[in-house]
Amino acid sequence: MRGGEGSWLITPGVKNLKHVLVFFQQTRKQNSVTQNPYTFDTFYLNGDDSAKLSNCRLRYGTNYYPKLNYGNDFKMRILNDLIDFRHRKNDYNSGVQHQIANFSSIYPIIYFDLRSAKESVTGEPKSLTSHYRLNKAASAQDYTVYAAVLNEEEFVVRLEMN
Repeated sequence: MRGGEGSWLITPGVKNLKHVLVFFQQTRKQNSVTQNPYTFDTFYLNGDDSAKLSNCRLRYGTNYYPKLNYGNDFKMRILNDLIDFRHRKNDYNSGVQHQIANFSSIYPIIYFDLRSAKESVTGEPKSLTSHYRLNKAASAQDYTVYAAVLNEEEFVVRLEMN
């Protein structure tokens, strides 16, 4: 992608949405051994501090999450939300390895908690759209946006006993 702001349809329909993880990455050059594919560039789209994500939020159905945009100045809030998600069910390690230093420079993943999202009466799937704005320095930078969507799907297992 290229451009300063916009919206991106993540999925046209999802039910029982619980968690969304989003990160931005510079468009990698083919056969480039100098670019690490495991480093995310959400706050450093051109390798320095000039091109970065200004703000973002999700639209799920007709509601926006979070109510106040996540902004570049909200790094601690985004990090705390991500650490809360990690510790909620996945804390198998006694130390915190995700700190503000490596969060800002290596793994700036933006986490959206949508467990409190209101489901419609009929339970039909809703669209999920990311709305974002980059600062002016990032408008000429090529980038890719990735999202991981975690939802609950109910299913029934039928067991026949003979």
